[in-house]
Amino acid sequence: MVKRYFNSAPLLIRTFIPLITLSQLLYLNTKAFAEDSIAIETDEGYVPVFRSGHNLSIFYSAEYSKWDVSQKISSSSNQKISAFQSHAINSGLFLRYSYHINLISRFGFFVGTTTGFLTDFNLGSNTRLLQSHGYLFPSILGGLTYNLAKSRILAGIEYSAVWYKFMNVKTDADIVKNISPVPDMICIFLGLDYFFKKNKAFSFQSGWRLQQITPLNNNSSATYLNTLSIKNNSYFAGFGITFQIGDINSIIN
Repeated sequence: MVKRYFNSAPLLIRTFIPLITLSQLLYLNTKAFAEDSIAIETDEGYVPVFRSGHNLSIFYSAEYSKWDVSQKISSSSNQKISAFQSHAINSGLFLRYSYHINLISRFGFFVGTTTGFLTDFNLGSNTRLLQSHGYLFPSILGGLTYNLAKSRILAGIEYSAVWYKFMNVKTDADIVKNISPVPDMICIFLGLDYFFKKNKAFSFQSGWRLQQITPLNNNSSATYLNTLSIKNNSYFAGFGITFQIGDINSIIN
């Protein structure tokens, strides 16, 4: 009978009844999540279930990297480089800004940027490649996060470029060439922030980083660097400290 009356009702009413019902369900669902995820009680008082807002992180990273170097063309025998691999132990110091946004309950996402520099300890078995220092241009960063009582889990990806101003490579004739490459970089990582205070956390992360230079214009450029193909795979682990900076005084105090 209800179905018969509904079908005989004007089109406008038949259209609005489902919309009103759907809006009420969404409202009740949102309210339930909100009531469940406003805050939890800790030793320092109430903190939000999801820690949203501005974050500033400083962290140190140690990594193992493998460089693959090859050459497509060579103008003379003195400049020829046979393909080789170079292994190294590196370290890095990074500064990261991120903004965390709540999606639902304890789950959300973050966007931001990272900058810093890498240092080569030159402990590799092959010294034909001297990495030197690398400067990380500000990256494009994004990822997902899940918040727990006093911690949060992160999974992220970022894209940037690294400038190795003083990188050198030795040719087969033992001639040192300064190449100063700027390889593209993509990084995938997992992280954990443990909040030892309301707005301060110890941060841990590990992941994989790929850097690569591909010769341009089919090696037709006049630069020596453009005759080379350079690729780096790195596995890293890092630790540091993260500040929630919605209130600057909370960092100082």
